[in-house]
Amino acid sequence: MYKILSLAAIALLFTSCTSKNSAFRYFEKSDFEAKATKYTKKADIIKNDEVDTTFFATYLNKVEKNFVDENYENFLVYTYFSNQNNQDLEENGFTLNLDENEPLEFEEIERDSEKFKDLMLKNYWGKYYFVKYNRSQKTNFNLILQKDVSNKAILNFAK
Repeated sequence: MYKILSLAAIALLFTSCTSKNSAFRYFEKSDFEAKATKYTKKADIIKNDEVDTTFFATYLNKVEKNFVDENYENFLVYTYFSNQNNQDLEENGFTLNLDENEPLEFEEIERDSEKFKDLMLKNYWGKYYFVKYNRSQKTNFNLILQKDVSNKAILNFAK
């Protein structure tokens, strides 16, 4: 009886620890996309009990070492303004800072970008941007999307 139970426990242990039990097996995602998801964060700006702005950012430095220049802090940012016809971040009066630092590079990414296609959501409502900042000396820092004091979303990242 004990032999059967111990054999069953060992068999269960080996089958439980295999890679086939990954949640991403249902979504046909690569390891690269899974890692990118791990370093993606989301925040919303709420107005009148409704989501006014959706803000996603992926910390690219953690996704893949060969993907970006390690001398900078690099992000792929997505914004969606729910009550605006124009989805442009700057035209809607928003700034995007890393703590108090302004971006060195701020480039809109086309929806069909080959470089970022595995990192982008499959919706076409908002806009994507590649944003580069000077290398932070801190181990924890904040990516801040802000229009004014009341319209602010903060994402905290760690190296």
